[in-house]
Amino acid sequence: ELLARKAGVDLSMYDTGSSKELAEKKRRLLAINDSAATFFQRCLIQTKTAVDYVKTRGLDRTVVHEFRIGYAPNEVPSLGAFLRKKGYSEKDIREAGLSNSRGGDLFRERMMVPLSDGQGQVIGFTGRIVGDVPNAPKYLNTPQTLLYDKGRHVFGLFQAKQTIREADYVVIVEGNLDVVSSHQAGVKQVVATAGTAMTEHHLKALSRLTTDIRLCFDGDKAGVAATERAVGIAQRVGVELSIVSLPDGFKD
Repeated sequence: ELLARKAGVDLSMYDTGSSKELAEKKRRLLAINDSAATFFQRCLIQTKTAVDYVKTRGLDRTVVHEFRIGYAPNEVPSLGAFLRKKGYSEKDIREAGLSNSRGGDLFRERMMVPLSDGQGQVIGFTGRIVGDVPNAPKYLNTPQTLLYDKGRHVFGLFQAKQTIREADYVVIVEGNLDVVSSHQAGVKQVVATAGTAMTEHHLKALSRLTTDIRLCFDGDKAGVAATERAVGIAQRVGVELSIVSLPDGFKD
């Protein structure tokens, strides 16, 4: 009960039959996302263009493995077929946020970065387009599901939390790949929110690990505006923020 209070978990959720059903559904969705991450990892290894793209981003084999980075192909075998073969239904796949409105794969021709909870369980994905695909957004995220809520999720927290405790500070950046690159460079007390959309939940989660929270958003207009909003949010939460200024000539 003590640990549940610290983690913000309501134990009463698991007392009733309906709550047990909810817990079972969460376990099933976690299993689907884990299988999807494995599928994307295999596809990356088997696709030369995807491997080449990862290399152009400057990512090495170790960090790719650590963050379980993969690739969503634009052709068969599709993720949907792979998951159905493992016994998951169309409804399961849709509720995990992995299919589109037509029942096809949501993520296609993208470098896939799994989104993990604090325990390292995959709860969603960010997909970065590979190549030039007309009218396709550069980044595509899992929609809100039973597992994933962008207003609460802190990217890289699982990989960073031990170093945050040891260093007693955390740096928040904008992009998931900024986090991955920082970890590769040996600076591991770095996490990201969903772009610049910081919330009280993000700061509360981080303040459990350290009271020294440093913002390092991009130096463009959106980044500056987001930094100003974050200061107000921090005041409401009771957290003091430091702002990291980037040197001239560096965007992120």
